[in-house]
Parts: sequence; structure tokens; C-alpha cells
Amino acid sequence: MSFLIYFNYLTMAKSKNDKKKLVKEYETKIKEAKGFIVLKPNKLTPNEVNEFRKEIYDLGATFNIVKNTLFKIALKDAGVEGIEANDGEYSILFLGDDYINAAKSLKKFIETAKTKEKEDKLSIVTGYLENSVLTQAQVVDLSEMPDTKTSVAMILGILDNAMSSVVNVLEDSPRSIATILDLAFKDKQ
Repeated sequence: MSFLIYFNYLTMAKSKNDKKKLVKEYETKIKEAKGFIVLKPNKLTPNEVNEFRKEIYDLGATFNIVKNTLFKIALKDAGVEGIEANDGEYSILFLGDDYINAAKSLKKFIETAKTKEKEDKLSIVTGYLENSVLTQAQVVDLSEMPDTKTSVAMILGILDNAMSSVVNVLEDSPRSIATILDLAFKDKQ
């Protein structure tokens, strides 16, 4: 029995009440998260899932295997439209404040989690961020964006370069005048 089937067996809502609680839990996570990424799992092991969860914990992200039909209901209840997911098992990466680093961690996880046949154990289906549906390509682009620290460093570098250019321009005029005057006096001597 694969991990996902076993996991869903253990966590699958048994009664109508359990299902309602699970839908409410999904809805709460959808509303509280900055966004989420929908993934299609394939033969993930418990150890791989646990390691990934540990890695993203400090980034404010969570990784859950969801019951697709219940997740669709939660999306509707949360007012999220445009997310298409077919039947079957899905996993969701709920993103926190540091969603760029969480996406980077996901990309690294996808690249390293392979079956013996070198197939991906996880594939991106779609995403949702800031009230917009993301395509698979946009989720990949998100994972390739610079993180906050790198962005700040880049902006500071640009500002430093711009300020240096302004100082050089302002210093060039007096230098030019001094050079012209110096040449004019040397010619008269």
C-alpha cells in the first residue's frame, strides 16, 4: 500500500461530520495562507514528506495531502475560483509570508524526489497567490525569483550605483573648469 493511500485512509473523513470538519479546516488554511500551490503526488514516501515539512516549517508554509472532492468544496466556500483539479489525490503547499523561499524549497524538493525510474514524485498542477490563479509556468517563475534579502541587496546596489553616478557628474563640472583654467594659465606662461 503506498504512503498516500495509507495516509488518506488514516485521515479520510469517515462520517459526514468528519468531512465537514475537514472542509472547514481546508477553508481556514486557504483563507489564512498568502497563497497555495496544488501538486500531483506520485509515490511519495513518509520520510520524504516529513523532511519537506521540516524544511518549510520555518518559512510559515505547510504541506498537506488533501481529499480532492473536499478540497474543491473548501475552495468554493473560501470564494476561490478558477482552480481546476481532476479527481484523484492532490497535495497542497500552503504558503506563508515567505512564499518565495517556500516555492524555492518546493522546486528543490521536486528536483530531488524521484522514483527509481527517475520519474518525478511530485508535479505542479496550478497555484493561487494574491487572489490570482497561477499557471504551472508561473509557479516555476515564482520559485526562480530572488528572495527578499537578495531583492533588497539588489535595490541597494542600484541606488548606490545611481548615487555614485550623480556624485561623479556633479564633480566633473568643477574638475573640467579647473582643468581648462589650468591649461589656459600654462599656455600664457
